[in-house]
Amino acid sequence: MVANMRAAGRLGKSLRILALAMVCFLLLGARALAGNGDVLVDDAADLFTFAQAEQMRDQARYMAEKYDINVLLLTTDNAGGLSSSAYAERFYEDEGYYGNGADGGIILLIDLDNRELNLVTSGTAIRYITDAREEAVYDAGYGYAAQERYGNAMLAMLQCVWDFMDSGIPSGQYNYDTETGRISRYRTVTLLEALVAFLAALVCALFAARTLKHSYGEVKPYEYSVGQNVDFALTGQKDELVNQFTTRRIRPRVYHSSGGGGGHTGSTRRSSTHRSSGGHSYGGGHGRKF
Repeated sequence: MVANMRAAGRLGKSLRILALAMVCFLLLGARALAGNGDVLVDDAADLFTFAQAEQMRDQARYMAEKYDINVLLLTTDNAGGLSSSAYAERFYEDEGYYGNGADGGIILLIDLDNRELNLVTSGTAIRYITDAREEAVYDAGYGYAAQERYGNAMLAMLQCVWDFMDSGIPSGQYNYDTETGRISRYRTVTLLEALVAFLAALVCALFAARTLKHSYGEVKPYEYSVGQNVDFALTGQKDELVNQFTTRRIRPRVYHSSGGGGGHTGSTRRSSTHRSSGGHSYGGGHGRKF
């Protein structure tokens, strides 16, 4: 019984520490859990089947939730006199996606008016999609688009973007402003972020230590005679495996490009950026004619 009481005491203290850690995590990580990314499949040119559109929504929703970004999959047969990149950027801004609380955005566009594929990025997504990766996305969809298999083209490009997002930001990545020449290098942890994290951890540790000290101060000695008050016999032991679960993550079907393209040109580390007519910063937008 004494051993059980001590174990129970240790369990109680562990639970209090865990509760404190959870509170700190919720306070400090609330922004990361916000999940403000939105998903839109706007097939204005009527190029996708119902099944293709549903598959696109499922894949885009997973990516939006995982990375807290907006994912827009668009088609148009009337760009209103705009270039394909300008059309995508204006759509993104006019529909309220820029500044909606998400960390960034991915816009994939099949533009029949300009006969062009385009990929435009914003926010944190710019870091993931370098110039070379953008060209690889066009490679994935070009062959299908040239054969007028537009649903497959969009699915192939979306799959390629997903793979790049999952592989992470390339080592040495930097944003290059094509208008000013300014370079912004990616750093995993800034000095300010490290200082804030350290102070937060220190506060949590001090709070936990004070709570434990107070708990130990309330403990009173207690003796229990095991020999006089306990009588038991172990008659058998049997181990059984119960409640076994398997977690599966849905992965989209992989589509392979069936045609040629422009090849993997561009920098593997550089993400070229520019300003839209609305004054916001975007990456990508180079496009690929088909």
